[in-house]
Formats: sequence, C-alpha cells, structure tokens
Amino acid sequence: MGVNAYWFIVAIIIILGIIMPQEGEKRKKYIFIMVALHTFFCGCRYMYITGDLRKYAYNYLYVYPKSDWIQSIVINNGRNAGFTLISRLISIISGGNYQFFLFFLAILTQAIVGVIIFKYSVKPWLSYLVWNCFCFYTTYEYAAIKQGLAMAIIMLAMMAVLEKNIKMFVVCVIIASFIHFPAIIFLPAYFIANSKKSRNVIIGYALTATILFIFRDTVVEIAKDVYYDNDVIDTTIHVSLGGRFFVILSILLSGLILKGFKEKKFGQLYGIITIGAIIQMFSGYNNVFTRFADYYLQFLILFIPMIFHNTNKKSEIIENRDDAIIKFDERSNKLFVVCLTIVFIWYYYKTFLGTTSVNEVDDLVNYRFMWQVK
Repeated sequence: MGVNAYWFIVAIIIILGIIMPQEGEKRKKYIFIMVALHTFFCGCRYMYITGDLRKYAYNYLYVYPKSDWIQSIVINNGRNAGFTLISRLISIISGGNYQFFLFFLAILTQAIVGVIIFKYSVKPWLSYLVWNCFCFYTTYEYAAIKQGLAMAIIMLAMMAVLEKNIKMFVVCVIIASFIHFPAIIFLPAYFIANSKKSRNVIIGYALTATILFIFRDTVVEIAKDVYYDNDVIDTTIHVSLGGRFFVILSILLSGLILKGFKEKKFGQLYGIITIGAIIQMFSGYNNVFTRFADYYLQFLILFIPMIFHNTNKKSEIIENRDDAIIKFDERSNKLFVVCLTIVFIWYYYKTFLGTTSVNEVDDLVNYRFMWQVK
C-alpha cells in the first residue's frame, strides 16, 4: 500500500467533502465516515510500523503480563503511569493481543477528533485535511501513541475551554498529564484562551515571544526538567526558528487580517495557536519542542476553517472587539480555500509524503496493513 494509503485518505476527505453536506446535523454522516476511515487505517496498520511501536510492544507483550498493578505503576519511576495502566488493562482483556490495543486507541482517539470537529468546525472536510496534512494524524496516531492518546484527552480539555467549564478542563489536563506528563504544558490554556484579544494584546504576545527567544537557553533548561527524556535537548547547538514556525506565523497573520476578534470562539482559538507558535520557536534545539507545541497547534483543525468562513448568526459576537482588517465575501473565501487546499497538499508532500526516513524502521511513509506482513 505504501504512500498510496495517505493519498487515498486525502482524496476521500476532499471528494466526500464536496458531495456531502458540511453544515448542520446532516454533516454527521460525513464525520462518521471520516471517523470510520481514519480508525480503519490507523487500527489496521502493521503493529510494528515504527520503532516507537516496537518499544511499546515489548512492555505490552513481555513486561506487563509479568507485573502486578503496583509494579506497573512504578515502571519508569511512575512517569506516565496512566498509559502504563491502560496498556496493562487492555493487555489482560485482549490476552496480550497488541493489534487489539492499537485498534482500541484508534477508536478512542478518532472518536474524540470526530466529536470536536462536529461541535466546533465550520468546515469539517477542511478540518480533516489539516488533521492529515499537518501530520497530527500520522505522527501521533500511528507512532507516538502515548502522546496521541494524551492529545485526544487535551481535545476534551479544549472543549471545556470553549464552553468555559474550568472544572472539566482541569480534570482533563490532569488525566492527560497522567498519560503523558508533558501534557501539563496545556494547563495555562484556559486563561490564555479566555483572556481579552485585541491587536494591542497580539503586540504584547509578540514582545513576550521576542524576550523568551532572547533568553532561550534558560527557557530550554527549564523545559528539560519537564520532558521525561531531557538528555536529548542540547542547549549548546545553534538555533534557528525553522520553517514550520513561519507557516504557523503566516496563519496567525491571516487570521488577524481576514477575521479579527469579534467572533468569540475564534478569539479563544487565536490565543491557543499563538502559544503553540511561541513554543514552536524552540524546535531548533530538538523536535521535542514541536511535540510540546502540538498540544496547542492541533487546534489548527478548528482555527484554519474559521479564518475562511464568514461569521454566521449562530456565532457569538463581541461588538467592542477588533474587526477584520480586510473583509472578503463568501465567493472570495471559497477561492482562498481552493488555493489553501493545494498549498496544504503540497506541504504534506514536502514535509512527509515525499521524504525518506533516516532509519528504515521508522519509515511511516511505507504504510502496511496488518495482514500484509507475516
């Protein structure tokens, strides 16, 4: 199947997005198909498709069956014990079937993605295109499954943010951190999202980001204590901002120019993506900062469709907030979306589908179904 699996998913996202309803209750059918499609390809992949999955498989197949519950908790000094306990529970239920475990995670994570897109996305097909082309799906659902599960729980936390349910938010972040400790980085999100947004506030964010980058070595030293594998972060290397940062920055500028902050949920998401961009600045030290940032940046699946969608009557409007600098009609927005689709597919190819893995064992592009490998 190889790389064709990923092209097939993108093609189905776009084709069904054109022919199926994308608004109101009728979009449930489209989202249900997307959940089923993504679950199928994720759950039925070869269970050793990357080195990460092989590492998790070893504990699942050989360590957990010989451990009791207390021993399972203290594996890795209790770090990420939630993931360990879930793994052991599913191992017992499935009789040690590792493929069953991967399918269970696929169902859980993709169902949560489907729920948040149904509740908040103004263009479900574009949300799924972003979910794939920015590699959130392929990176975390296929390989980094521990963080993938934690990111799904953070999506539930984000729903609590958008509905201003602080108790649910805190519970979800704690659960996510119990599964993958770096998820604790999302804890400030509630207050960031629900703070006032204006052009002056954005200038404040920019100044803060500049100061943080000037003192980046100190910031990175602090981050090393948060990340469980801190020996991979080297503060002695030369640091550049990286191309992905500028992609996110261009998206934020587009939101400022084409949307403004009158729409409440857009303003909330703007703060979230801004923090993700600031964290992304440090990715030059190590790609673990991209993994930190993605707890925030995964919500591009809601943010980008909102930029290219005219506010409707159902949106909560804040009259005294900054409006769009340049306004476009619906026809122009559709043209923007067509161009955006082409750019996203190119970006997907440039950053993932057209690349060659340094380590053959980690070659995600070479997709294989579980029945294709003996």
